[in-house]
Amino acid sequence: MVAAAKSKAPAKSRRTRRTGRRDPLAITLLKKDHRQVESWFDEYEQLEDDGEKLVLFNKIALALKVHTQIEEEIFYPEERGEIEDDMLDEAYVEHDGAKKLIAEIE
Repeated sequence: MVAAAKSKAPAKSRRTRRTGRRDPLAITLLKKDHRQVESWFDEYEQLEDDGEKLVLFNKIALALKVHTQIEEEIFYPEERGEIEDDMLDEAYVEHDGAKKLIAEIE
């Protein structure tokens, strides 16, 4: 009895250039960034002094610029084909809106 050997193509794995595997620390750091900026927005809403608001706004704006650049240049391209394109496209649209809003406020 001869068994036919089936060759299975290896499943596409999610890899990073640095480790060859998805880096859970990177995901954790991106999530932490989201939570930090949310807390700064909450703090901003409580401030009354315009000077303090400006300082905090500048901090938020810089954090969002860096965060969106990391997501757009590193994270999103890695995820293309792994998650629905609609989700990534929506994320890019949200980032564009946020960048325009920040530029207008600045």
